[in-house]
Amino acid sequence: MKPARPTAAGNAERTPGARRSTRTASSLGIAAGCYALAMSVFGTTLSLFLADAVGAGPGRIGLYFTGCAVVGIGINLAMGWFSDRLSDRRTALAATAMAGCAGALIFTGARDYAVVFATGAVLLGLNEAYISQLFAYVKEFADATGREVTPFSSAVRSIFSAGWVIGPPVGLYLLTHAGFGRMYAAAAALLLLTVVLGRWFLPALPARPRPEPKDESGGRRSALHSLLTTVPPRTWLLLGSVTAVNVANQMYLIAISLYITRDLHLSASLVGLMAGACAALEIPLMITVGRLADRVGKVRVVAAAVVLAVLFFCLLPMAGSAPALIALQVPNAMWIAVITSLPMVVVQQEVPGGTGTVSALYSSTFPVAQLLAGAITGVVAAQAGYRSVFWICAVLCALAAVLLLFRMAARGANDGSPANSQEAAA
Repeated sequence: MKPARPTAAGNAERTPGARRSTRTASSLGIAAGCYALAMSVFGTTLSLFLADAVGAGPGRIGLYFTGCAVVGIGINLAMGWFSDRLSDRRTALAATAMAGCAGALIFTGARDYAVVFATGAVLLGLNEAYISQLFAYVKEFADATGREVTPFSSAVRSIFSAGWVIGPPVGLYLLTHAGFGRMYAAAAALLLLTVVLGRWFLPALPARPRPEPKDESGGRRSALHSLLTTVPPRTWLLLGSVTAVNVANQMYLIAISLYITRDLHLSASLVGLMAGACAALEIPLMITVGRLADRVGKVRVVAAAVVLAVLFFCLLPMAGSAPALIALQVPNAMWIAVITSLPMVVVQQEVPGGTGTVSALYSSTFPVAQLLAGAITGVVAAQAGYRSVFWICAVLCALAAVLLLFRMAARGANDGSPANSQEAAA
């Protein structure tokens, strides 16, 4: 009796789907990498651009980041609401990346503070919503293909870190050898490639439930109100903690390049080297964290990372040489690898609602943090210098640790586990 051969037939049926899934994951990775490269250039040069090319002082630099954050909060939430009502999230991905491309092109020639401010607030604010849309797509893709969300999301996030390994050194090399114009032109090209990949190289996912508000004019307001009322109290504590840590991180990003070049009188290329070293260390850490977090407890890991952040910011003002600053990128990478990957997964698990809206709620902590960071950095740097900024960062991270302690005390040691997440959603 001849044995049946269902395995070969099954493999024949599964192979196209597996290949399609692999191609999609590859396109996701390339799109995330291109976006990360462009954003790493912006992230490490904006303060220098405002100070050197636009001629802004500490106060106006702080005002720029604060104003952009105010606009960014509304843009991010509006895009999250809008994207959950689109039949195809790829449209939102392409639109947000295209806004960044347009903003980078304007930065190649604009040197007037008002023009730079408006471009950063509107176009780059819309571009920053790409992050929440990408991770909303990542979650929906993982759900549709049966992948585990936490490790897959961490793997995509590690690609962002890979972009930060290459982007800052290359960007600062272009800056020192070719100027701001060509550097931002290169960023625009990367964002244009991100548009193409996001719109035409990612597949449309199965249709998801879309809310249909009875009152169309008040739809966005009622959807946002409904979302906010369903957020569990412990999730608000997590969001508050993440916001405090992000304020510290944004203050660091605003101040570090000016601190190194103006206070320590070291080369601007050191900023790129530090950012690249930190990002290179983040990649294996993110992958490891994504695999182990469910077993250890996500919020436990986040709490440990916040304590490490306090230590990092306490040591940073004491480091006055290039070797010491580079060595400090080890603890810096350790806490960033956790904070930038795990809290979003916890929020997505705990808060019911559309994936785009929930992701936008979490991502709104970044413009809120940028708002506060811009204001605080501008005041502190003008009054006490850039070194004092890092002591304020340490205080903010200590506040974040206190908020997490309250959360863990209220919910117990297994906080952040899938079981508790389902309980909170119920």
